Amino acid sequence: MDELLNLESVGMERGLLYETVVTTRNEDGTPNAAPMGVICKNENEVVLYLHQGSQTVRNIKLEEKFVVNITKDPMIFVESTLGNPSEESFEHFNNEFYLKGTDAFLYVEVTRLRDVEREDQFGVSTTTVINAEVKEIVKKKEHVEPLNRAIYGVIEGLVYLTRMDMVSGDMEKLYRHRMKEISRIVNKVGSVEHKKAMKKISEAFSKYE
Repeated sequence: MDELLNLESVGMERGLLYETVVTTRNEDGTPNAAPMGVICKNENEVVLYLHQGSQTVRNIKLEEKFVVNITKDPMIFVESTLGNPSEESFEHFNNEFYLKGTDAFLYVEVTRLRDVEREDQFGVSTTTVINAEVKEIVKKKEHVEPLNRAIYGVIEGLVYLTRMDMVSGDMEKLYRHRMKEISRIVNKVGSVEHKKAMKKISEAFSKYE
């Protein structure tokens, strides 16, 4: 990895979770893409928590390497969720694949992989925890801004806050429910500044209780 290019150079902060698209190689040599949350552990290491049984997990266990695509292209997220982008959407890199429209990508190699049982709001499930070292970073655009859901949560929270004077009854209950979920997400994936902003919104929101 170019010593001038670390995860900070593509806008990733230690401890934050970013929405990315991970590309892997299937056993038959074809490309696979799937949206994945990636945690920046430090300037050259990422951590992923993946649901066991997915094609991405199978490929990573087999290859022990993959590519993290940093993009804000909505169609890439949609296509990789609903199916798979066409093979023409991929380019080769180190015998792996990246997406043509990506702003930047990370070529990483697995350093630790383990299956653990986790309990969340959906129940108990087996999660594959992957630690991976960033071997190369390629910037396709000069300005790279990875997606973190917290800022969108803060903005959405402000929208609900400014509309509270206009709603009542079932709509008010819906807004309260959504605000709790937004707060949960921001506090889970956001930075200290995101959390401070969300706390201020929640305090302002509490006057309607």
